[in-house]
Amino acid sequence: MNEDDIIVTEDDDSENNAELEDDIDTDSDDDESLDDEPTLTFKVENGRIRGKVDEQEAMIQAVDKILQTERLVFPIYSDQYGNDFNDLIGKDMGYAKVEVERMLKEALLADDRVTDVQVDEIEQISRDTLQVKGICITAFGDINIDSEVSLDEP
Repeated sequence: MNEDDIIVTEDDDSENNAELEDDIDTDSDDDESLDDEPTLTFKVENGRIRGKVDEQEAMIQAVDKILQTERLVFPIYSDQYGNDFNDLIGKDMGYAKVEVERMLKEALLADDRVTDVQVDEIEQISRDTLQVKGICITAFGDINIDSEVSLDEP
């Protein structure tokens, strides 16, 4: 694919487009690879890519994505990526309160950049929803967890 094959559309936010173009290096002067920066990822704002982020910002995005992705559903991800919260649908609330902590830890600890997960609070906030609060300890700093898990069909 060459530059002539790239389709560019107009965006109402030309300032951010200019920033994104500045981030794109077509000269390949610096030969950084993803091996050198294991957390390098795209910065996504309002459904659009707005540059790149690394380290803690990238880990915040990774933790959020793991907690939003159901494991074993999307073939693009390995069988270790994502969570099993959907297994709690229809289960007893007492059982779910115990299992959600285990499932949360299992999902996040599958990422080798996560060193520990501490769950501080599991609270029933509605008839069929749990709120889980805690801290994900990573190689790039601590990340607060505040997630809702529904026990009802979506």
